[in-house]
Amino acid sequence: MFGTDGNNWIFLVILGVFFVVMIVMTIIPQRKQKKQYQSMMDSLAEGDKVMTTSGIIGKIVSINKDTDRVTLDIGTDEAPVLIMVVKGAIRNKL
Repeated sequence: MFGTDGNNWIFLVILGVFFVVMIVMTIIPQRKQKKQYQSMMDSLAEGDKVMTTSGIIGKIVSINKDTDRVTLDIGTDEAPVLIMVVKGAIRNKL
């Protein structure tokens, strides 16, 4: 293919190193992001303002740890509107 066996081995080593680097560059950021998300989920408390994966913004009224459900107030102080969502539907804390 490239002439001598020495060149083939060098090419395969470079290709292998490239694949290892690409795998490492994708796995490490994913683990870091997952760790940050888990930390945010563990720190959720009543009164926190959150956004769901569907874009709904509300304040946490209660958290049911048994069913992993969160009650959000998406209304105003004068006219509260309560909805219940699965805790996993919370994207981030605002």
